[in-house]
Amino acid sequence: MKKPVIFTGALLLLSSALWYGCQKQASFTETTTGTTGTVATPSFTNKVTGGSSLVIEGLNGDITANETSAFLTYVNALTAPATNDQNTWVFGNPAYQTEACGLMYDATGNTSILNKMIYFCDAALAGRNDLASAANGGQRTLWTGNIEPVWPSSAPTDSPQTAGVEQGQVISHMAFCAKLILQHSALWSTTVPDGDPHGYGATYKARALTYIAQADYVIDNWITPHFVRTSDKKLYFPPAPNPYKPGDPAPWNQMFMVTNAMIRLVQCHLILADAPSRITQYDGVVQANVNWFTSNLTANTAPDGASCWNWKYALGGSTEDTNHFAYDAEGLWNAYDSGRYGVTLTQIKNMANTYFDIVLATVTNGIYAGKVDGTTGTGNSGGDDYVRWQYYYLGDIRQDRYFYESNIDIANNKYANSAQITAGILWLKHRRFAAGDGDVYLYQNCNYGGWKATFDVGNFLEADLIAKGGVNDDASSIRIPPGMQVILYTNNSYGGTALTLTADDACLSDHSFNDATSSLKVSLLP
Repeated sequence: MKKPVIFTGALLLLSSALWYGCQKQASFTETTTGTTGTVATPSFTNKVTGGSSLVIEGLNGDITANETSAFLTYVNALTAPATNDQNTWVFGNPAYQTEACGLMYDATGNTSILNKMIYFCDAALAGRNDLASAANGGQRTLWTGNIEPVWPSSAPTDSPQTAGVEQGQVISHMAFCAKLILQHSALWSTTVPDGDPHGYGATYKARALTYIAQADYVIDNWITPHFVRTSDKKLYFPPAPNPYKPGDPAPWNQMFMVTNAMIRLVQCHLILADAPSRITQYDGVVQANVNWFTSNLTANTAPDGASCWNWKYALGGSTEDTNHFAYDAEGLWNAYDSGRYGVTLTQIKNMANTYFDIVLATVTNGIYAGKVDGTTGTGNSGGDDYVRWQYYYLGDIRQDRYFYESNIDIANNKYANSAQITAGILWLKHRRFAAGDGDVYLYQNCNYGGWKATFDVGNFLEADLIAKGGVNDDASSIRIPPGMQVILYTNNSYGGTALTLTADDACLSDHSFNDATSSLKVSLLP
């Protein structure tokens, strides 16, 4: 087994078995100005990198015990906010950390991580305006004149208090947690080890049922009566006295906050085989709004020729920025992944192309494009020097860019203190591993039969080929995951005729290379 490279502070422990090259600078030609910028990206995949507490040991294979342990240590030190002031349960780190725990539990099955997610969801629910005491930040009067079942987004001293359609994001966290619990029936009758401090249910299933019931309650008493337009089920802000965008259509990112919640609640109710009318209701709202969004996408083409989308922040608004695009990406992926709302692979892939082939391909002074059309503005459209965690959902679609986007956040150390970025990378790492991606497989026979030899990134002599289960001059097919390149050689020590491949080949005789491989090199595509 290869020993890892470990970076910890100023100490560098280097294992030559894994070191494949020095860190490089990836250059890009900007699509809008023609100038050149650089963004640091490592030229290898299996490096161990340690941040303050978070660890990524490599980008191939499954999530390691060290990665899981470091994540758990990190999130266990986090505390939940008392209230949603300034939308911290929507746009703040507590919201992202809750989702991060969900992604990591989904990938690892580690119940201690699930317990931390439950801690966050309990805290959020306990802080809901109608449930919390005035001393704990609740019982505030909203613009409706009532104490509503919401998480007020304004400062405590504001009057009246505000809340909008973004409330869907808070219940989406709880619905996600409930779904994860319900997907693991072995947990249902097990007692949650927190002692049930809020009385939300002693067992995991009881806790999930509470989250579902309370999320449904918020939809029934806030989202549906105030924001779902009865004529077509589209999400609009109500007129005055609502103080925020009265009468306007919801921005797409906030629209997706509601559909995320409803999609996850539908999944919960399907597992429970209950509430068929509620499933129909939620499906109808999600379908109407997803169709509304996709019908307002316009075709665009990246400089490399990839098919992309262009769209606005809201209906009739300005070009979508890459801050809010992250929520659009999460929302459209959730709709696509559910398989219920007719989102096509082409639609979600064109969105992924927009991020990878326009946004990340357009760089100025180390900052990626701030808008979906490749331009950059100020504020929310000022651009980033890192990959936001929601964009790892798009890496699930464009798997050839998994290494690239992950290495951006590794190279600039953004993951080191971000549970959500680390979770995004590791969740996608696990999905690739579970699908068989991440390693190159060389087979004895055409159509992937006979002996199989497995290779990650590196250079492999004839002896290495044999040690990994292969036979010299006997390979006839190969599987190559997206984003990787293999060079096969007819001679040992990388000599003789060479064949370069970047995709599966079911029969190497197509290239006159059957039973000819004696050594090989595996690398990442630039």
